[in-house]
Amino acid sequence: MLTALLLPPALAEAKPTAGRAEALIAATAFGLYEGIALSILLNEYDMLPGERFDTEFTAALLLTGATTAGSFLIADAVIDEYGVNQGQARLINSSLVWAMLNGAALSVGVDFGSEEALWTSLVSGWTGQGLGILLAANVDRTPGQVGLMNTVATWSGAEAALIMGAFELRADSTFFTVPTLVADLGLIAGSYIASNVRISDSRARMLDLGALAGGLAAPAALFMLWGPEDNLQSWYLGAVAIGVPAGIALSWHLTKDWDKGRDLGDTSAASSPLMVPLMLGRW
Repeated sequence: MLTALLLPPALAEAKPTAGRAEALIAATAFGLYEGIALSILLNEYDMLPGERFDTEFTAALLLTGATTAGSFLIADAVIDEYGVNQGQARLINSSLVWAMLNGAALSVGVDFGSEEALWTSLVSGWTGQGLGILLAANVDRTPGQVGLMNTVATWSGAEAALIMGAFELRADSTFFTVPTLVADLGLIAGSYIASNVRISDSRARMLDLGALAGGLAAPAALFMLWGPEDNLQSWYLGAVAIGVPAGIALSWHLTKDWDKGRDLGDTSAASSPLMVPLMLGRW
């Protein structure tokens, strides 16, 4: 009813399903994690029924199964009602993953205990889903654009970790939190770049492949041409840090003609309302 009032009939009736599998897999996986995390927390608070291990274990299995199945069924029903294209599904899933990664970085940086870390992961996951829903409902992005955004973020964080390792910085919590913060900056930069560049999903994946190839080829070439014997960690990680952006740049150049004449994805229905499972209800 609300959809029909807010949107033109043609848009309100559009129900894309190209992202169905991707959305269902992520929603089900997060439902499984919710069940496991909540089972551990309830056991810590002595709230699982029974006092013996077998009854507590059975209760934990039932809770995990319920959240997993519930997430799948709710997601499936919502997709039937509202539809989801591939760009929307990938945007929601990306938001979920990056939010949970930031939650993990917070737990490591603040040195949370197990209970606090579990609650942080759950809250960050729910926040990521909610943010992803808002983005998917209001921002038009093709799967390739979301892939490009993730590529910039992922390899920005990887570069930070490689540089820290090359300079042999002390292995403490910053080894996880700093690369995560750099990846967040990369996510913002990648979002801006992707908003101005239409790119196919296959070309975005080739950029990741180029980064991997460059990261392997650079240290191999270094050791064949030079063969340093001292400070191997610094030499090796430094070479990888140089090879990754070089591989991305080379891949970008070699694939510059890939998208000519190619359909980069229809985002005409990306502004329609979208609802996906959030815990045990609908958002």
